[in-house]
Amino acid sequence: MDREQVICPCLDVTAGQIMDAYEEGATTVDAIKEITGAGTVCGACIDEIEDLLSELKG
Repeated sequence: MDREQVICPCLDVTAGQIMDAYEEGATTVDAIKEITGAGTVCGACIDEIEDLLSELKG
């Protein structure tokens, strides 16, 4: 996945920011929300966040 791809348009959070948060220990959607704010405004990106976390977990 392209690190520059915007996952959360509401807060302009990119896949790279989510990947970095994951590397720092944010391994759940709730942890990603807390660290990046992604998924906290309209929630439309929650599925994308879940998919990205699944990819990262392998």
